[in-house]
Parts: sequence; C-alpha cells; structure tokens
Amino acid sequence: MLETAAALLFLIGGLWLVWQLFALVGDMAERRGQDRLLWQVVALFINPISAMILLWIFCSVEDTGDQ
Repeated sequence: MLETAAALLFLIGGLWLVWQLFALVGDMAERRGQDRLLWQVVALFINPISAMILLWIFCSVEDTGDQ
C-alpha cells in the first residue's frame, strides 16, 4: 500500500514537472515574440531544456515597455 502511494506521488510530481517545463518554454517563446505552440512542439521533438537554450541563444527578449 505504501509503495503504491509513493509511486503515485512520484508519478504526479513527474507529470507536474514536465508540465512546468513545457509552460516555461511557451512563456520564454512569448517573451521573445515567437509562437508559443511552435516552440512547445519543438520541445517535444528535442527536449524542453534544449528548446530553452535555443530560445535563449538565438532569440532576444522584446521590450514591451509595460514596466
């Protein structure tokens, strides 16, 4: 019983972490004026960390002046 509960908690935690990584890729893409969905699909084919690195290196953050 305890092993099942621990496995379920790890599964939920892992899914939450993956969700947050893909959300971060989308947020980074939006801040750089790129298409959110396109970069999330790219992250599916490579991985979210590599997609974040590509966004960071090749796309500059757009200044919106909302501060």
